[in-house]
Amino acid sequence: QLLRREGVMVYSDGLAAKVDGGEVLMAGCMDELYIRAGTVVAVDLLCDVVQKQLTSKRQEGGEDEELVVLDGLNAVQMDWHLWQVGEKLDREGKLGKHHCVRTIFY
Repeated sequence: QLLRREGVMVYSDGLAAKVDGGEVLMAGCMDELYIRAGTVVAVDLLCDVVQKQLTSKRQEGGEDEELVVLDGLNAVQMDWHLWQVGEKLDREGKLGKHHCVRTIFY
């Protein structure tokens, strides 16, 4: 939901209508798989962007303190960070709808 809010992920019109309408998706259905797979890819790409920014700063002879903290960031850490940000925004009523699936896996 955070990735969608920030424009990192864009749902098809049909999937957006289901999510925004609060439709419960079947566990393992194609819509859920698209969301989950897209999230994995997006998180990996975000980690790559952070590492490229660090490399670029180092080549320029400087380092941004905020980026240095993220040196070596992996997908698990990025996912946790995004989850925490999303939970905070959700508590503040700023996140919007998220997909719903009845499952024990998340």
